[in-house]
Amino acid sequence: MAGLPSNRAPRWRPLLAALCAAAGLMLASAPSGASPPSPMTTDWIDPPAFATAPVGTTREHACMPANRADSDPQLHLAGPRRVTLQAADKLVVPVCARGIIPVTTNMPPPAVVATDKATGKVYRGIAYQRKRPQPRGMDIDIAPGSVPPRDIPIEPGVSVGTQFSTDVAAAAGLPKQEAVYEVYVEANGLRSNAVTIEVRAAQ
Repeated sequence: MAGLPSNRAPRWRPLLAALCAAAGLMLASAPSGASPPSPMTTDWIDPPAFATAPVGTTREHACMPANRADSDPQLHLAGPRRVTLQAADKLVVPVCARGIIPVTTNMPPPAVVATDKATGKVYRGIAYQRKRPQPRGMDIDIAPGSVPPRDIPIEPGVSVGTQFSTDVAAAAGLPKQEAVYEVYVEANGLRSNAVTIEVRAAQ
């Protein structure tokens, strides 16, 4: 789960919570955009399990890649092999990431990068961000105890576990057309493996 420490003593848990809030390594909201089609419809994506990926959250899902057994910094990405444009040129490209991220004061949010393998054009955007507070009575995706102050110095060597799902099309602004992309995510200088995703025209 996001915000889990790797190997530090309890004395720095408030500090780690502060960084999680600043960096967005918690329940988060991907940039506004498309949502996956109905879970009952899976012919638009392969493997079908990605059709129900909870984009914009850190919820556990079958699409989540596994971490290595060690606690060293690491970042892993899983994505579908193929997605198909939906009616009205709707494009959703869900991917899932998990890792152990080294943290620093006021680190930037994780990014998602997609490169068109035919043209070399690079599309980049914020993979996810912590939701801003909303009016009372509205649902907010915020981890417990995650509203500490910013700008707190961070000890060297601190790391935090994180996971999230995001829609590459909305986050990086992919064009609604056929293409093959190499996609990866990065967080505070740590880069994941790359996955190849083909976008097909509507059938």
